[in-house]
Amino acid sequence: MTDNNNHAYNRVGLMVTLMFGTFCTALTTNMLVTAYPTLMNRFAISSATVQWLTTGFLLVMGIMIPISAWLINNYSLRTIYLTALSFFLVGLVISYTASSFGLILLGRLIQAIGVGITFPTIQTVLLVTFPADKRGAMMGLGGIVIGLAPALGPTVSGWILDNASWRDLFGVMIPPVILVLALSLFFVRPVIPIKKSSIDKFAILLSTVGFGSLLYGFSEVGENGWGSVTVIGGTLIGLIFIGWFAYHEWPQAHPFLNVRLLKIPSFTIASFITALSNTAMIGIQVVLPMYLQQVRGLSPFHSGLMILPGALIYGIVSLISGTLYDRMGGRRLALIGTFLLTLGTLPFAFLTRSTPYSYVISEYTILMIGVALVTMPITAASSIDLQGIQLSHGTAVNSTMRQVMTSMGTAILGSVLANVTANHLPVQALRHTAPLLYQSESYQAAMTGFHAAFLVATAFGILDFIFACFLKPRQQEVIA
Repeated sequence: MTDNNNHAYNRVGLMVTLMFGTFCTALTTNMLVTAYPTLMNRFAISSATVQWLTTGFLLVMGIMIPISAWLINNYSLRTIYLTALSFFLVGLVISYTASSFGLILLGRLIQAIGVGITFPTIQTVLLVTFPADKRGAMMGLGGIVIGLAPALGPTVSGWILDNASWRDLFGVMIPPVILVLALSLFFVRPVIPIKKSSIDKFAILLSTVGFGSLLYGFSEVGENGWGSVTVIGGTLIGLIFIGWFAYHEWPQAHPFLNVRLLKIPSFTIASFITALSNTAMIGIQVVLPMYLQQVRGLSPFHSGLMILPGALIYGIVSLISGTLYDRMGGRRLALIGTFLLTLGTLPFAFLTRSTPYSYVISEYTILMIGVALVTMPITAASSIDLQGIQLSHGTAVNSTMRQVMTSMGTAILGSVLANVTANHLPVQALRHTAPLLYQSESYQAAMTGFHAAFLVATAFGILDFIFACFLKPRQQEVIA
């Protein structure tokens, strides 16, 4: 194999380095959800505030991913990857040495800059360096990195919290990231064609303000409610600027983000399917550990262990899902996957304080099987009608949709949980006059909030299944 400079390179070494590096960055995406109660107690902050460690992280990723398309087409892969890992490493060090919650959050946001670049980069490399008839299998392999790592995050963080301090959530990642930086100097080569173009600063401004405002508005729902000026104002400003961004980009010969790809039905439908699947999965991964710790009284580690089997099964299914896509096509696989996703999500809406743990593990595993059948294979399906430079732009558009919808979905589930629980809490006077009754009604209020949040996640699954019905049948797929 030769790179853009006609120099031989080791494709296995390249892919191993990229996957290992992206695994390290992806592991931290959802790593802190089991640490929420610990950090809330340590820094005396609310649940709405601590969720910024995830919501803010996803917000910055959503802003960076559109920029990644321009970076990939204008700079060497090695330069891009080393820069992304450097941002990630700096963020880890800041969070690891932080003396306040604000510094932890700052470090997380800097980490997100690196993750927002590495995610679409590895997908683009997989699409560019492998022929179309092998993309399904390779994207399935890539799914282990992009999907399994976040799924393992809660278990890893739970073990760290039970055996070390919250600082080690960040410190444990520093040595492997340094190792990846060293490996990148040897194995990462310029394999993506470079097509230089000037950066559209106005488009970056529009996209940053648009996506940032929209996600900020949704993230404030849990704290201020749907009717607050902050939520309504942020959402409206976001929608206006996103619309302005699309209007500005549409006629461009060399767009910052090629929104015209949304005219391609196969691409748009497949992108929505992967985005909704990821939204349902991350939503469950955020809410379920809170139920296990706050209602069932499990430690962070044991709550992480509850979802570990599902994460491991996800990795196994991801290995074979790409091959299944190459044989079956996207539509049949998407229908099966979204059905299992919904089937695994709905029972969570009926959890009680005494629901058997085996039940929770089984349903979560079914959910993760469904997501594994959808995520990377259908990402490959979205590229069926794309060629050349469209692949990098398609990856960026697909990833942007996934991150923005996941951030919005997580914020919606968090707000539903907080608002429904608050609306059903007993009056404070009951705490002193009838403490046992107050405790019982508080428990019922919490369960009502969890049930409502899980029902919303189920709605995401149902909507995902509906979108899957509109994918091209196998005989209509034309491999580019």
